[in-house]
Amino acid sequence: MAEESVPPMRDEFPRWYRAVDFGDNRAKLDARWQGVSSLARAADRGIVETILAVLLKTRSRPDAQALAALRSHFKDADDLFEMSNNDRELEILSGTTLATVLDGGGDIAAWAALSTSTALFAGAHAADFPYDFGGASEATIARISERRRTRPTLPRLGQVGRFGVDADTIEKLKQGINHDTVVAAVNVVAAQANAVARDMAGKTNAAIQAMEYFAAIQDEELQLLWWLFGGRSKMLDCHFADVPADAQAIIFASEVAEATQFMPGPESVKPILSRAGLKERKKTGVAAAINAVDAELLRKIVGDVAPAPVARPLHFAIQRKLEAGDDTSWVANWSAVTGIDADAALPGIELGNLFYRERLGLQFGE
Repeated sequence: MAEESVPPMRDEFPRWYRAVDFGDNRAKLDARWQGVSSLARAADRGIVETILAVLLKTRSRPDAQALAALRSHFKDADDLFEMSNNDRELEILSGTTLATVLDGGGDIAAWAALSTSTALFAGAHAADFPYDFGGASEATIARISERRRTRPTLPRLGQVGRFGVDADTIEKLKQGINHDTVVAAVNVVAAQANAVARDMAGKTNAAIQAMEYFAAIQDEELQLLWWLFGGRSKMLDCHFADVPADAQAIIFASEVAEATQFMPGPESVKPILSRAGLKERKKTGVAAAINAVDAELLRKIVGDVAPAPVARPLHFAIQRKLEAGDDTSWVANWSAVTGIDADAALPGIELGNLFYRERLGLQFGE
C-alpha cells in the first residue's frame, strides 16, 4: 500500500485501539490505520453488512470467508496481524472503519448510514464501542440528502480567452508569407479555438447535467406530494384511512420508497409518513405489522431478496412469515436469528421509517 494513499489518522483512533492494546507501538498503530483505510476504500454492501454483524455481535454471524476478507486488509498492512482469535480487536477495527465510511459523502456512505440505522433497529442492538453510530448515521443521511437536494449554483461562463498567434509564428510571417507559415499560423489559432470550445462544452454540459439532476429531484418530490395530496394507497387502491392500521407502516413506507429515485431520500420522509397517517405515540408490534399485510402483497414486496437479518430485519421477518405460512410460528425463529424481541413494538412512524430505509437499501444497494 502506498504511504501517500493513506489519509491522516483519526484523532480518536489511538484511544479506541487502547481497548485491545495498551502498548505504545506507533508502527503497529500506523499499520492498523493503514488496514482501516484500505477496508474503508474497499467498502461495498457486503463489507458493510459484515462489519455491522461483527460490530453488533449479532446472533447471525458472518461466514468464515467474509471474516477472512475483513482481516486480510489488516494482514496486508502488517504480516503479524492474527487471522483468528482476535474478535475484540476486529470489533474495534470494524467500528473505526464504519465511522470512517460514515464520514464520506458518496453512495456507499449513504448506503452504510441507511443500513446502520436499520441494523440498530431503534436501540434493539448496540455496539460495545465508544461512538454514537445511531447519531452518526442520522447525521450522514441528513448531510448527504441536503447536499444532493440543494439547488445547484450554476457558474457563469467567464472570458473565453483571446485568440492570437505566438511570437515565433509572427516572426516567421514577417520573414515572408508562404504556404508553410500561413498553415502554421492557422493551426495555432485553430488549436486555441478547439481548446476554448472544449472548455465551453465541458462547462455547459456540467451546467445542463446539474439542472437535469435538480429537475429530477423536484420531479421525485412532486410525485411524493401528489401521492400525499391524493391520499390513496397505490398498492391497495384505497384511501389512506382504509388501510388496516397495523399494515400502514409497511404499505406507506413501501410506496414512499418506490417514489424515491435518489438515495438517501428526502429529509421530509418522516413528515410525509406522519401526514399519511402514521403515529408518533401509538406503537405497532413488528409481528402485527407483518401479519396485517396480505401474503401475496408481502411476496411481491420481498421478491427474491436474499435474507439479511442484520441489515434488513423487517424484510427478513416477511421472509420468515411467508416460509412459515401462518401468523405465529415464524416470530420465535425471527427473534432468535435477529436478536430482536419477539414482542418488539415501535411507534408507527419509526417502524415506517425503518422499513423505508430498508427498501432504499435494496433499491440502491448495487
